[in-house]
Amino acid sequence: MVCGAAVTGSLVVGATTSGAIVPGPNGRIAFESSRSGDTDIYTMGPDGSTQINLTKDSPGIDVFPAWSPDGSKITFSSNRNAPPAEPNNLDVFVMNVDGSGVTQLTASPGEDRGTSWTSDGQTIVFHSSRDRDATHTFDVFKMNADGSNETKIFTNGSAAYVCGDSTNGIIVFNSSGDPLGTNPLNPPVGTNPPARDFEIFTMNMNGGDVFQVTNNTVLDSGPKWSPDCSMISYNSIDAGGSLDIHRINADGTGDVNLTNTPGVFDAFSAWSPDGTRIVFSSNRDVNFEIYTMDAIDGSNIVRLTFTGLGQADFRPDWGTNTTTPPDTALVCQPGTSGSGAAIQICKVSDTDGIRTVLVKNTATNSQQVGLSFDCASAPTSVEFRVPAGTKYNIAIADCSTPRNTTKFVLNERGFLRP
Repeated sequence: MVCGAAVTGSLVVGATTSGAIVPGPNGRIAFESSRSGDTDIYTMGPDGSTQINLTKDSPGIDVFPAWSPDGSKITFSSNRNAPPAEPNNLDVFVMNVDGSGVTQLTASPGEDRGTSWTSDGQTIVFHSSRDRDATHTFDVFKMNADGSNETKIFTNGSAAYVCGDSTNGIIVFNSSGDPLGTNPLNPPVGTNPPARDFEIFTMNMNGGDVFQVTNNTVLDSGPKWSPDCSMISYNSIDAGGSLDIHRINADGTGDVNLTNTPGVFDAFSAWSPDGTRIVFSSNRDVNFEIYTMDAIDGSNIVRLTFTGLGQADFRPDWGTNTTTPPDTALVCQPGTSGSGAAIQICKVSDTDGIRTVLVKNTATNSQQVGLSFDCASAPTSVEFRVPAGTKYNIAIADCSTPRNTTKFVLNERGFLRP
């Protein structure tokens, strides 16, 4: 990666598009959700459509999804193979975009998580607690895309995200350490013993050329590169406890608070491949949902998920894959009828075409909705509405051969599960 002008600390920024993360079309968004009662990896269209659970058959939790640069694979962390006595033992796995071909890449004690791919698809960067001690919890590692050659490149660092290729890439990360003597003790009120807060740093692929991007008295974390490697989005917590998403130039100048919403948790940002939008998670509507906003100033906020109180959608990652997987998807969100009654507005989608949609009211044991279509001209998406506050069993049959029927439950509080 050729990165333009040199900056203090030997960091180079302003990458050309050939060395950037993955400039390209705004494809599907991967994210983690607890809506099924477990935590699984989902993908959805950039407008929130066609939400599909990729890991619904997993016995464990699946978190921290990250797209490969060509959009064909997703890395994630899971405890599916962890010993029963070690539920926090997360390892890194990779799967195809449809959830098939799951392969375990790491097998170490502690937590391996927060993966990021180099633009050439050859190297994966992540952080791990395998070597934690009394002074720190996580370290930054890199490995080949097949899981071989795991190498620690930085002590006391996490949330590592790479921009560029395996040789010349630049990694942004957060750390509570003081590698340059520029991160003084800034303990939160009441902290004893004193501790340093988290700041944002960058380094090369071998852990050298460390440069401190942020330097303040609050906690800065979760950095993500813009597609051209010129800017970084990150989380910052203010004195009042609110967590906002900021955007800053890679040389530490031009910091902008994009969300600036008191009393709200806005975090887990990621850039769209074309660099114009940022996807993030927020509890601004009480429940944690996924939203997008303009990257330049945080305007034009659009809510993408509507999972219901008590269910959380976290850690989105925006890829270039624009292919809609052949699967049945159902999304329901609260609404109001013309008479002012509370309802659930549900949208069904299936790329094979929709044959039937049957919705049963479990309280009255009667059919609430019955839709039927000729597969010769079947729609790929339909919408139906039902009164809120009632439990429904939903069966959707598609037009594939053989016919595939997918079942869902929409409960009284609006929670939707397979």
